Amino acid sequence: MKILLSPAKTFSKNPIQESASCLFPKESSILVNRLKKLSLKDIEEGMRVSPQIAKSVYSYYENFDCETYQAWSLYDGQAFKGLDAMTIDAKHFDYVREHLLIMSGLYGLVRAFDGISKYRLEMQDKTIKDLYLFWKKPIHDFLADEWIINLASHEYSKILNPKLNILTIDFLQTLNGQTKSISMHTKKARGMMARYLITHHIKNPIDIKSFCEDGYSFSKVLSSDTHFVFKKVI
Repeated sequence: MKILLSPAKTFSKNPIQESASCLFPKESSILVNRLKKLSLKDIEEGMRVSPQIAKSVYSYYENFDCETYQAWSLYDGQAFKGLDAMTIDAKHFDYVREHLLIMSGLYGLVRAFDGISKYRLEMQDKTIKDLYLFWKKPIHDFLADEWIINLASHEYSKILNPKLNILTIDFLQTLNGQTKSISMHTKKARGMMARYLITHHIKNPIDIKSFCEDGYSFSKVLSSDTHFVFKKVI
């Protein structure tokens, strides 16, 4: 079983340094070599970012691999706030190593304890190439024999071949009588679900239904065998 999370665009202020290699070094090197050739203008226009962010991204690739960090300690953002990796007890680390994967436009799939550099490259970005096409086969081949717990966003999860064994988990919030997915809450809930799976060493997808963190509960009416929905009232 593999648990899939999306990456974050923002980084932690206190990541842990790490030099462990990633799953697809050859593929990542191809992308990095292309990214290193981009000008500030290429980055700003291609990635549709501000001049200030473009300068940061340019610096990431100019100094790529000078410093590498433990992946799950580097990513920030709502999902990783929900995961709260730095407070997970070491007794759960074997489970983390075996089950948790973070999807990435630059690295394909990242394990929690892989050493990665700061970067910016969304899966839907086409500045250097079609990343969905580039990563489709490596990701499919790696996940082919796995049961996948999909906690990734649509941007990332749409790369997954529908022939894979996928259980997608969604979250809905009811606010002022209206029920919908509110991005900030949903992202955090994905991280909380990943943490729940880790700290409870979940290996049977059926046991996921017991998740009740932060007021969420399983919706039998809205769920199916391949799509679990959890709801809460805000």
